[in-house]
Amino acid sequence: MRASNTTSRLSDFEQLARAAAAAICKEFNAKEFAKLGEPRTWFDLQGAAAYLAIGEQTLSRYVKEHTAPASVKVGGGRRFHRNDLDSWIRAGGILAFKKAEDTNAN
Repeated sequence: MRASNTTSRLSDFEQLARAAAAAICKEFNAKEFAKLGEPRTWFDLQGAAAYLAIGEQTLSRYVKEHTAPASVKVGGGRRFHRNDLDSWIRAGGILAFKKAEDTNAN
C-alpha cells in the first residue's frame, strides 16, 4: 500500500508541475511577447531557449539527446515552432522523457 501511496503522490506532483509550467509559460509569454505585437511563430535556438526559460546549451543538449521539442534544421541552425514548444511543456517537458526512460529501464 505504501508504494501505491507514493505513486499517487508522484502523479499528483507531476500534474501540479505541468500546471505550474503551463501557467509560468502563459505569464512569461504575456509579458515578454506582448511588446513584439504579433506573437512569434518560429524561434531559433536562442529564442526557443528563452521561451522555455532554459539555457541555450541545455536546449542544445536536449536536441542531441532527442529529448527536445520537435524542430527542423534550416541552413546552419534549428527552428522550433511555438506550438511544438507549448506541447512539449504541457507534456511535462524533460520530466516526461526522464519518466519514460525510468519506465523503459524497469
